[in-house]
Amino acid sequence: MNSLIFNPFSGAAGDMILGCTMDLGADRNYVKEIIESAVPVSVSIRDVVKRGIRALDVKINVPEHEHSRTYFELIDIIKDAKLPKDIELSALDIFSKMAEAEAHVHGKDDLEKVHFHEVGQNDALADVIGSSAAIYALKCDSVYCMPINVGSGTVRCAHGNLPVPAPATFEILKTGKLYFKGGTDEKELLTPTGAAILSHFTKPIEMFPSCVVCSIGYGAGDIELDGPNVLQGIIIEQNIPLHNHVHE
Repeated sequence: MNSLIFNPFSGAAGDMILGCTMDLGADRNYVKEIIESAVPVSVSIRDVVKRGIRALDVKINVPEHEHSRTYFELIDIIKDAKLPKDIELSALDIFSKMAEAEAHVHGKDDLEKVHFHEVGQNDALADVIGSSAAIYALKCDSVYCMPINVGSGTVRCAHGNLPVPAPATFEILKTGKLYFKGGTDEKELLTPTGAAILSHFTKPIEMFPSCVVCSIGYGAGDIELDGPNVLQGIIIEQNIPLHNHVHE
C-alpha cells in the first residue's frame, strides 16, 4: 500500500499541486490531454530551479480575454467536458467547496448568486481538473496533508484588500479540517483553489510517520521568496497506519 503526502511548507496553489503530482510520476501526456480536452487552454511543462530546488513548473496558457463566471456556469462546463467519472465528481466537489465558502463569507444563501472572480476562469478549471486527474493517476491508497503555510499580510482581490488567509480560504480550511500555520512572508501562499483541492483529497497529519519513501516531487509556485516557493510531495510505503498520526 502506498500513500501520498503533501508538505505545503511554502503554501499551495492549483498549479503547484498539478506540478507536484506530475513530478511524482503522474503521466504528463495523459494529464495534459485531459486538461486541453476540457478547457480552451494549452499546457506547458518545464523544469525550473526555485532557490536551489529543482521543481516542475506547469503553466496554463489562457486566452487573452476572459470573463468571470457564476458557479453554475462552471458546473455546466465540467459536466459538458465528458471527463472520466471520478475526475468529474472530484472537480464538481472542489468547486462546490469554493462556492459554499464564497456564499458563507458574502452572506448569500443561494449558490446561484455566487459569482466567481479569480477562481472562475479557465486556469482555475484547468488546475482543478488536471490535479484531480494527476492524483488519481498516481493510484495511491490514501492522501494526506501536512500543516499548510498560508503566509501573512494582505492580498488584493476583487473585493479590495483582504487579510491572509483570505476569508473564503479560511472557510475551506475549516471545512476540510486542515492544519495550517502563518508564515513570515507577507504573501498569500495558500489560494482558495489550492485549499479546496487539498480539502477534497486529503486528511490532515501533523508530522511525517515512520515510513519508507518511494518517490519525491516538487511543484513550482510563481512567488519569489527568500526560500523556495515549491510544494513538496512524497509517496511512501505505508508501514505504520497513518491514522495513528491523524487527529479525527
